[in-house]
Amino acid sequence: MLTRWLPTVSKPFRLAPYLGLLSLSYLSLGVTIPAMSLIVISKGFSLSRLSLAMIVFSLSVMAFEVPSGIYADAKGRRKSFALGLVLSLIGTLLLFSSSYLLLCAGFACTGIGRAYASGSLDALMIERGQRAGKKLEDIVFALDVNSGISLSVGSLLGGLLLSLGAQLDNLTSLVLLVRVFLVALSLLLLFLLIPKETQTPEEAFTFKAQANALVSALSSSPFLLAFSLSVLVQGVLLASLEGYWQPYLKQLLVSDSQLWILGLISASVFAVSVLGSMMGKRLLSHMRPPLVYCLAFAGIFALQLMLSRSHTIIQFLLFYELIYLLLGVVSVVGMYLLNKKASDAVRTSLVSVSSFCLQTGGLLANLLATVVFLGGGISRYWVITALGGLGMISILSVWLLQRTPRT
Repeated sequence: MLTRWLPTVSKPFRLAPYLGLLSLSYLSLGVTIPAMSLIVISKGFSLSRLSLAMIVFSLSVMAFEVPSGIYADAKGRRKSFALGLVLSLIGTLLLFSSSYLLLCAGFACTGIGRAYASGSLDALMIERGQRAGKKLEDIVFALDVNSGISLSVGSLLGGLLLSLGAQLDNLTSLVLLVRVFLVALSLLLLFLLIPKETQTPEEAFTFKAQANALVSALSSSPFLLAFSLSVLVQGVLLASLEGYWQPYLKQLLVSDSQLWILGLISASVFAVSVLGSMMGKRLLSHMRPPLVYCLAFAGIFALQLMLSRSHTIIQFLLFYELIYLLLGVVSVVGMYLLNKKASDAVRTSLVSVSSFCLQTGGLLANLLATVVFLGGGISRYWVITALGGLGMISILSVWLLQRTPRT
């Protein structure tokens, strides 16, 4: 069986097939971003039903995030990505239904599919790229920029499809049809473009053995533990910003005629974060990566404090855009640090742990918001999360700087 795949695996490694396939995957996710809530609301269900469907989706992703990473490392990253696409395809087909139970089942399937697909092909590309002599910083930079551009284009396409769907009986039917096409095309191209992984019997791990390897990697590395906690802090930050910047800015507008500014900011944030990724890649060769990571993180929370005290649109724009500039730096440097420390045997598992921590941080941020909003507003909420974030990063930086992997 091994010789059957030798001609395929021996081909020169190229980034383009991996980036192209990942781009299609992100496009399929991006088209649904403007339509997620409308999939439920447009079929006559209440906001409370929408909230429950979103909870089903979030819990499905969280529940399978780490197990899917372990599965990818144990059974194959290509296989995990394929499984994720199949589940996403089934889940999207269920979202055409007008039955609330089937809609929830669709959200659950797409959530599980997202867990199995996320990080698996990225890890395979990083592993094969490094073996082919590519620089890690170049690979993670390409991944970061590719995902940002694809999600942005997908979101714009989703908005256009919604406007076209408004003329049909089903508002979200075109969005879902395009998503089905993109996911199915991704599945087809996966088998055509990405060589199959070959594992000898000695290399194949059981799920339990792979889980033990992950636990061993985390418990033996203070750096990985500190990094995972920093990702949790990042999850709190992102949820506190992305969930509440629109109502905060709306209060600063003179009238609703200026609401176009919200769309302008949403579009500009992408460009700024890509610029931040470029800055981060350049800084990797001039400064210690963990120092860049910690300083950028601290700068973000300092800017969030300033954002909470902004009283004009110009002030808000300045601080908000600078935050996303530094988030671009944190993203590419963080990916570099994690993959520099991670061994091939547990690479996808560690990426899944990071994703789980990011989502856990988002959940904690929303729980904190429900408490803070009982006696305060968004400004106080941002002050609390910023001060807490600065404190946590100050503590974690001790471990991150002392236990950093050699570059």
